[in-house]
Amino acid sequence: LGIKSADVIGVSLGGMIAQHLAADYPEVVKKLVLVVTAARKNQYTQSAVSGWIEMAKRGDYRKLMIDSYKKMYTKEFLEKNHWLLKIAGKIGKPKSFEKFITMGYACLYHDAYEKLEKIQAPTLVIGGALDRTLGGKASVEIAERIPNAELKMYAEYGHALYDEAKDFNQVVLEFLQK
Repeated sequence: LGIKSADVIGVSLGGMIAQHLAADYPEVVKKLVLVVTAARKNQYTQSAVSGWIEMAKRGDYRKLMIDSYKKMYTKEFLEKNHWLLKIAGKIGKPKSFEKFITMGYACLYHDAYEKLEKIQAPTLVIGGALDRTLGGKASVEIAERIPNAELKMYAEYGHALYDEAKDFNQVVLEFLQK
């Protein structure tokens, strides 16, 4: 693509990938934004992702979607958007769960914890204290390991804070523009 360097934003599994990119290729990443991600497996990751992998192996798409919505979104959001749970698993079912299972295992075996201190790019870590997918403390751990990283924690949101927090895009944009 001819891109010599770029600002990188990684969300969830994309954030895990972005950690390796920024640590291994510091000359490529100008600024880094890590959103609801983790440096390594923890109790939340183990529980949520292992459960989703098992549901995918059984082909239980409806249960997988309902469980993921319940773990990613706040109770208030789901109450306001109750139709999501009604249609969960009824549309968009993949022909194969192979890619989902592979990505699930990538989350479970991801470990960039020791690499984080090698990240040189100005970094913003955004987490949700109510994250039932990767755990809110995962964001705190990342911010503590990356030199001079900024941390923005949303006390009232979980894993899908990028959908729920009205100021999310503005927070990211302001960081990238400064």
